[in-house]
Amino acid sequence: MHSVVEQVEIIGMMAAHESVIAELYQAYAARFPQHAEFFRALAAEEVEHARMIAAFADKVKAHLVHVNPGRFSPQSILTSLDYLRERVKEAKEGEITAINALSTATDLEEALIERRYFEIVEDDSPELKQLLRTLATETEAHRGMVRQAWENERR
Repeated sequence: MHSVVEQVEIIGMMAAHESVIAELYQAYAARFPQHAEFFRALAAEEVEHARMIAAFADKVKAHLVHVNPGRFSPQSILTSLDYLRERVKEAKEGEITAINALSTATDLEEALIERRYFEIVEDDSPELKQLLRTLATETEAHRGMVRQAWENERR
């Protein structure tokens, strides 16, 4: 079993990842007024995801649940965070089209699902498993919404 410190560290990194996705969606909302409401809604949900993930830390510290920090390497999350920060910078300063923003959002949501990002629990806590299912379901909904917006923009 991994130490509490290792578990809390990976939870913090995962919460930061969700927060930077929210920041990216906010940047897209500012950049593309025609999609502002859409991206703001996604950003708000990503902020909530970050809050929900961060709440795991208290449960880990209290030894109520255990997460598997080995599920994702810290380096892979840091690499993804760097990528996201570059996309935020690009959204704020660079040349980007709405279709590019929607493509990036689609890729992000699909990657979270494909990598089973929320499958980090090592125990059978029903409360925690439900929370992770909620996160996964909402991410799948994001993917569908972003794909639909991408299709609409393409037309």
